[in-house]
Amino acid sequence: MSAAVGPVAAVAPGVMKGLKDFQRKTVDYVFDRLYHPTSSRRFLVADEVGLGKTLIAKGVIAKAIDHLRDKVDRIDVLYICSNGDIARQNLHRLKVGDADYVPMASRLTMLARDSQRLNAKLNFISFTPTTSFDVQGGLGQVDERVLLYCMVRDAWKLGVGKAPMNVFQGHVSADRFRQLVAKREGQRLDKSATDAFCAGLAARLDREAKAGTPTLRDRFDALCGAYSRADKAVPAEMNRERYRFVGELRAVLAASCVNTLEPDLIVLDEFQRFSHLLEGEDDASRLARELFEFKDVRVLMLSATPYKMYTTADEASGEDHYKDFVRTLRFLEGTASAGSVESTVAAYREALLRVGDAGAHERIAEARKALETRLSHVMVRTERLAATTDRNGMLSEVPARKLEVKAEDLQNYLAVQRVATDVQAGETLELWKSAPFLLNFVDDGYQLRHKLSAAIEVGDSRQRLARSLATSPAALFPWAQAEAYARIDPGNARMRALIADVVDSGAYKLLWLPPSLPYYRLDGAYGAPGVATFTKRLVFSSWRMVPRAIAAMVSYEVERRMVEGDPEARNTAEGRKQRRPLLRFTVTGGRLSGMPVLALLYPSLYLAKACDPAELIRERAREHDDGGAGATDAVSLADVLEIARGRIQVGLERLRVPEKTEGAVDEQWYWAAPLLLDKALDPKATQAWFDQPDLAAAWSGATEEEEAVDPDEEPGQRRTTNRPPPEEGDSWQKHVDRARAVAKEGAGPNGDYAGFGRMPEDLVEVLAELAVAGPAVAMFRALDRVVSSKGHVTPTEAMTLRNGAGRTAWSFRALFNQPEVTAMLRGGVRGVAETPYWRQVLTYCAQGCLPAVLDEYVHVLRDHLGLMNAGVGDRVHEIADEMRAAVELRTSRVGIDNLTLSDAGGTVRRDSRNLRTHYALRFADDSNEEGNVITRADQVRKAFNSPFWPFVLATTSVGQEGLDFHTYCHAVVHWNLPSNPVDLEQREGRVHRYKGHAVRRNVARRHGWAALQSEQRDFWDAMFASARTEASANGESEIVPFWVYPVEGGARIERHILSLPMSREHGQAARLHRSLAVYRMVFGQPRQEDLVRYLEGRIPPEALEGVLTAARIELGPR
Repeated sequence: MSAAVGPVAAVAPGVMKGLKDFQRKTVDYVFDRLYHPTSSRRFLVADEVGLGKTLIAKGVIAKAIDHLRDKVDRIDVLYICSNGDIARQNLHRLKVGDADYVPMASRLTMLARDSQRLNAKLNFISFTPTTSFDVQGGLGQVDERVLLYCMVRDAWKLGVGKAPMNVFQGHVSADRFRQLVAKREGQRLDKSATDAFCAGLAARLDREAKAGTPTLRDRFDALCGAYSRADKAVPAEMNRERYRFVGELRAVLAASCVNTLEPDLIVLDEFQRFSHLLEGEDDASRLARELFEFKDVRVLMLSATPYKMYTTADEASGEDHYKDFVRTLRFLEGTASAGSVESTVAAYREALLRVGDAGAHERIAEARKALETRLSHVMVRTERLAATTDRNGMLSEVPARKLEVKAEDLQNYLAVQRVATDVQAGETLELWKSAPFLLNFVDDGYQLRHKLSAAIEVGDSRQRLARSLATSPAALFPWAQAEAYARIDPGNARMRALIADVVDSGAYKLLWLPPSLPYYRLDGAYGAPGVATFTKRLVFSSWRMVPRAIAAMVSYEVERRMVEGDPEARNTAEGRKQRRPLLRFTVTGGRLSGMPVLALLYPSLYLAKACDPAELIRERAREHDDGGAGATDAVSLADVLEIARGRIQVGLERLRVPEKTEGAVDEQWYWAAPLLLDKALDPKATQAWFDQPDLAAAWSGATEEEEAVDPDEEPGQRRTTNRPPPEEGDSWQKHVDRARAVAKEGAGPNGDYAGFGRMPEDLVEVLAELAVAGPAVAMFRALDRVVSSKGHVTPTEAMTLRNGAGRTAWSFRALFNQPEVTAMLRGGVRGVAETPYWRQVLTYCAQGCLPAVLDEYVHVLRDHLGLMNAGVGDRVHEIADEMRAAVELRTSRVGIDNLTLSDAGGTVRRDSRNLRTHYALRFADDSNEEGNVITRADQVRKAFNSPFWPFVLATTSVGQEGLDFHTYCHAVVHWNLPSNPVDLEQREGRVHRYKGHAVRRNVARRHGWAALQSEQRDFWDAMFASARTEASANGESEIVPFWVYPVEGGARIERHILSLPMSREHGQAARLHRSLAVYRMVFGQPRQEDLVRYLEGRIPPEALEGVLTAARIELGPR
């Protein structure tokens, strides 16, 4: 290993302390196997979905670092993950010690940009494989091409000609590419990376010259001739040649980057997505194996489904799960021979085939033991099912509501099928069963749309199509009704059932989910009986068009109901522009009209400390001697506010404000009183906060605008900008300056509050609501409670807490300024139009117990972001940024086709129209009404993993192994059932993970009241500690209560299956359940589908459990 800078401290003890008992056991076992003298140096952790494989990897990394720190000069840890979203999710959790994290590089080639950072003692490098090893034949990212251009220019001494730039420019504009090159010039490249690339390039040219084939340089010169001008038309073949050339150059760079790495430990996360690299013979596989076979390297593989465990005949498509199993095991064992592997598996299979014979149980158990022993040397698997006596792991199938198929639905199917027949697009029955308004929602991925497009362009076909559409106008989406916010029948039985489930309950009136532990009885929209146990819905469909349809139809119905109280509302871009936001900072006639709004956003120390709802309900319990009541629903919001008013009154009396009985009521007291109370409580801290020179920017969280996204760059997360809208100009700054002046002047030079008029009669009531549930105050309390859990912070940390609370509260301003939210609250919270909107917002926050929501969410984020050991500053910044991204998730759109008939009815026109999505979203990148990409899949995931919208997330099953959706969702809706029982398990595993929503609800149900009566600052830590003490006394592992915690009558992981009446899916569900049980017996068997059917026929239902026990392969750590 090469020389490196600086020592590295021991990290394993601290990391291991943060793991659960079963995880520590796994880490110890894995480390022992990886570094055992006789081991293959490769090991697989195949723990069930959601049990924390990433944290186990962190433990193994930590132990490896401690093992190597005195043995080598430099430690390189590589994290290779198939999916950028998963990588971004997990990188925080994997960080150990003081590792120098090379920024997340989605491509191996981009390591050349950061290779100078590899001289640290400890390096952590991450990238994705599909764009790192298999790079030939594509242009790659624009940043990648800029890097290549600069390196090639220097290697070949190209000068500053335009043609070379044009070759590498790709699909971005010439100006943009040149700007990026200029930016790159100011960043020095590491000489070792440049030298490695030049050496690899020279070797490639030498081989090509000796072979007598055109060299890369020859081909480049030819391309420069073709691309002499940026706007020059280029033949298609030359364009394809450019793709080939740049792709091959990227391969040279990737190979040179591999040579800069000296891996000690490689973590392959969800490796089954790129398992072809393990033994392939192509260039990509050989490049990957250079890393896997590096001297003394260890390879840790992570996957809940490490090979295609179960393949049906219908979905095989060239995949052979048995070959996949053997290939994986051969790689793990490091042996080229598969014979002994196959013989061990064959013995187990033979025992299973004789399941009905005498002595079968003993033979199965013996063969299973031999296979277990073989596998346990190279893999380990822990399952949560064993943590519950019924082995269901809290999973419960919700009885399906009867799906209503209307006569109109059938008529629409016939209409669509007539069109499909006219355009020769085949049968549409399965599509019709899955989505409404097929002709509008179908996209380019379906033959039906391609055939429609062709028919619209051809005369005879266009006329036949027009006749078919004219007879069935109800089959098309009714745009005129949508623009008027009229009710639109969902047009599909499944869609009708979903809307009834997630909208009719009244959940559409909620802007956040009810807290798992409300501090008092919820009121208003949150007091409705149908929403108390509501959880988000994760919807899986086999059809790509379905998520778009769900997002559009559910969101439309929600928005329609929200604006019902506004008869003038119109569902058009122009109509929405006319509905101006009400929480604004404007200057009218020299008057600062937004100062009361500032009260919602001000993180008052006094209000936060004097009126903590937990303290208020404890006081109420003492006064009424009902401390043993055991439930917060015994305490009302009115009870809490009554106590809060008493404390506020005491604080105001201490200000010694002269009583004024004449003159106009002065509304500035609403926002000034919290500042004055803070000044009286802690004048030094209050003045220091207001003295921040950039207070307006820190308060609003203003950031620089993001540069435009290049068309050929990979999707990434867009930063949210929190600048005040243009129409407010510098008004926000003026409002902040006014608050700063009041904080400085206080009671005035004579102490008589001469600048203030008469106090409003409801001032105490308003301040009580602000203290209990104001967004900024509640957020400050949540951060202080969870982030600074020891109860003491430095003045600098206190400033950080207040800034974090202030800028998070600013995000709530954007939330409540949404037109549909404003319309709903104006008609629903108090029912009095004269009540200022900011007061209605405040009442809504109190009714929905926002403080409990934020306390829970901050606790969830602390764990979810891996911030348990981070400092106060890091915790606040990370949590505030994550929360702002969730609260501010922008309304996006789904573009669908609008088909219209000409006035004469003889032709069909098609244009694209947009439907807004917010309450329900699809898991994908989305655009706004101007067509700009504003919502990335990663942002959608963050918002779904929050208590805020979206409440419904629709997706396909593709590519989501390892992604978390569990923090606020414990209900999975199977729009279409998968054919494979393993896929069913993978889907439901997305919502059954560490401290998931169902688990938190049950823990709060049993331990919440006691935690609120305790002096522990973070109630959630207290609740889980109590639940763990209970589980430990019963001898249970730490899977309980953190992953599994069933409670009688409590929350479960809900399985919803939407099966149409008399459809084949009714029987399919039962078969999947039975096959899933039998599947667990047939680990790695050839022709599993046949074997499952054979065993189902041989094993009577009453004998299944006994056979399962004998055959069940247990691969827990030894």
